[in-house]
Amino acid sequence: TSAHYKNTPNDLQMLSDAPAHAVFVLLSPSAEEDADSLPDILAVVQVALEGKISRKAVVAQLARGQRSAGDLIPWTISQQFGDSNFAQLSGARVVRVAVHPSVQGMGYGSRAVEQLYRFYNGDLVSLSGKADEESDDDEKPEDETSSSDEEKAMGGDNGSKKGIRGEKLNPRKELPPLLLPLSEVKAPRLDWLGTSFGLTNELHRFWRRTGMRTLYLRQTKNDLTGEHSSIMIRALPKRTGFDDAWLPAFAVDSQRRIIALLAGSFKGLSVRLAMSLLDDFDSIGKKSESDDANAAIEKRSGAASNKISASELNYFLTPHDLKRLEQYGRNLCDHHLVTDILPSVARLYFTGRMGSEARLSSLQAALLCGIGLQYKTVDSLTSELALPSNQVLAMFNKGIRKISLALNGIIEESERATMLGGDAMSKAVKKAAQMKNVTQKTLEEDAEEGAQAAMTTLKGQSLPYSIAHDDDIMQYAVRGTDKDWSKALEGKDVDDGTVQIMSMEEKRPGKRRVNDEDIQREMDGASTPKSSSKKHKKSKKSTGKKKKQRAE
Repeated sequence: TSAHYKNTPNDLQMLSDAPAHAVFVLLSPSAEEDADSLPDILAVVQVALEGKISRKAVVAQLARGQRSAGDLIPWTISQQFGDSNFAQLSGARVVRVAVHPSVQGMGYGSRAVEQLYRFYNGDLVSLSGKADEESDDDEKPEDETSSSDEEKAMGGDNGSKKGIRGEKLNPRKELPPLLLPLSEVKAPRLDWLGTSFGLTNELHRFWRRTGMRTLYLRQTKNDLTGEHSSIMIRALPKRTGFDDAWLPAFAVDSQRRIIALLAGSFKGLSVRLAMSLLDDFDSIGKKSESDDANAAIEKRSGAASNKISASELNYFLTPHDLKRLEQYGRNLCDHHLVTDILPSVARLYFTGRMGSEARLSSLQAALLCGIGLQYKTVDSLTSELALPSNQVLAMFNKGIRKISLALNGIIEESERATMLGGDAMSKAVKKAAQMKNVTQKTLEEDAEEGAQAAMTTLKGQSLPYSIAHDDDIMQYAVRGTDKDWSKALEGKDVDDGTVQIMSMEEKRPGKRRVNDEDIQREMDGASTPKSSSKKHKKSKKSTGKKKKQRAE
């Protein structure tokens, strides 16, 4: 009774009257050496067998919103998940674990639960091989002794007193042992091993070490203890006749519920306890050894546990949100700028959708859980974690930077796959195949070679036929050799890069421009300038003839 606050001496009466309850004891190593003395009891585990409820009874009770007394775990899980098949499984619920006060905190409680799991899983085997023979030999004397005792108690064949009044209590000659090794006891066929307790950080850490997972957490607190009731279960794969997919499927559903309720009913939980609950689901994404079991887990869980894609990420975060995360990771803005998108970021991280690249430390994950899931302020987390505010903000900034890099990596990976995928990839392969025979030249070498070829062509004045016979292009050709240009530029100042070129072509006589006199003559109807010029020529000829005659 000193090992647990709920234990009372009347529990022995209840254990004696309840056939579904059993007690397992962890003894000290001296129990095997000295069989005559009373061994030292280190830990005691009380177990109640539950389950094996017909499906019709479960469906009928759940349809009316009722549940029968007893079978705590089967009824609760069937009601919470709406699965009547779970109640058909059989299991063992650990009612109490009591450790001697002088050896508490030394690991004997965990050792007792681990040995209990191995017993129900069929891992404990007797090494002597004489257990069956001894049990067969012991059955006959026990039956004979009991029959003789009954005859004596009844007072012989013709006894006057019958029943309990005629019973005489005599010590038996060969009593069965009070304690039996688990290797000599036949284990029942069970599917799970579970427990139910008031959630505290210490108790949750203890049951996690035994390999159990959280499947249920009551939203309302207990009126007496002020704690949330929790149910944790561990499957027995070697003994069960069902696939091992039901436990991961229930665990994924429990994870979604707890993450969604951390901002509501479970907001009062400490950050350490909330992180302990979330760490309980880290092993959900681990693959099983059986491919059939992996397929069943993926089918029954109903939730994606793989890395999120870029198209799916757009439903949670926009490109502007990713830019804000990147700015805060670079210390370009305050943490208030990203507070509104932290719930979505926290859900993606704690459900394992960001991949293995985004791994935060314990403190960084606790800050993300407190701010993103529980909607706590930085000041409240500072006082709760007993850390200075500047250290809290610095660690939070580093965590957001890791997440920002992981999310940007997802976008870059998607863009990279789009650029070289499908038709684009096939075209790129064809182009690469065509360029196998191309000489290995750099861009600078190719440009220099082309420039030299162009200069050689210009120096030789060997223009292509199509250009040399094109009058429209050749009218802009610059003529002259290098010698002509050197001679023309002698004594000229060409530092500014400007050269004035004088046209060497002969000027062609142009038409005479019309002046005012021509316009006036045209208006008066006079003769054109051409006729006047002819008269002028005739007058010159006549004057010439006159001069000639005079000379004669």
